Amino acid sequence: MDYRELLFLRAVRETGVLDAVVTDADTVDAVAEETGVTERAASIGVETLCDLGFLHRTDEGFEPTNRMLGFLSKTDLRSVGSLPHELDTLDDWIALPETMRTGDRPTPSPDATRNRLGAMAALDEGDVRAAVTAAVHEHPDADSVLDAYGGAGTFSREFARRGYDVTLADTDEVIEVDEPLLEHEPVTLQATDPIDGVDGTYDLVFCANTARTLSPDANERLLDALYDAVASGGTVVHVDRLRNHAEHPGLLAAEMLARTDGGDAYAEADFGEWFAAAGFEHPRVSDVPGTRSQAVAADRPAND
Repeated sequence: MDYRELLFLRAVRETGVLDAVVTDADTVDAVAEETGVTERAASIGVETLCDLGFLHRTDEGFEPTNRMLGFLSKTDLRSVGSLPHELDTLDDWIALPETMRTGDRPTPSPDATRNRLGAMAALDEGDVRAAVTAAVHEHPDADSVLDAYGGAGTFSREFARRGYDVTLADTDEVIEVDEPLLEHEPVTLQATDPIDGVDGTYDLVFCANTARTLSPDANERLLDALYDAVASGGTVVHVDRLRNHAEHPGLLAAEMLARTDGGDAYAEADFGEWFAAAGFEHPRVSDVPGTRSQAVAADRPAND
């Protein structure tokens, strides 16, 4: 997406123009009156939203198109798409100078969790299948799977389609958003923060795009907690982007500085230390074909 489009969409969101055009403002004058922007700004804003395909011109004024669904839908994550989360990410990047000075990220928007899960629900299906295949390859005999920090259930559904007994564990806030989306899926939901431990044991424990969002200490504590969730002889798999495999590792680390409270770009050696501290054996790394990610796996010793 052209950077100008993202910055424009951020501007109309910040000024309230976006909310106005998706609720009851259907003319330029109404947009200006409701938001307090100038008439010139309202006119150009509406014109640009039409040109970008977010609004459709009518005889009376304009109305939202399907491309605006991500800003309209509040419950169906499949309608949210990736754009609202892209704007949240842009906010984090713009606030990066202040984050660097203070160490504190800006307060997330009220819709930040929903937007993040919407983006996850819109992940490329090929990338999802490739990640699940890579995880399955690490433990071909698994029957049960725990999707730790499973978010929108994108990977859980793929595991379930392949016949696995799947449990998704995530925070209360995420599970509340997930329930309408996954109520008809063969996926068990467990409302718990995995770093504090989960119920049950599983042949395969899977984490996607989680490690880089956590601090080193939090990653070590997470694997320590997940050790108890892995059945004897079972396997834990992180699918993530590793520092020593990334095209621009510095930018990956900078993104985590902007977007997370303690995340970073991590190398194979970091995972090896965390696995060893938790008691896992046989750490290994492989590329996830067709993606920029790697699968980092280790085993809980048999009969442990």
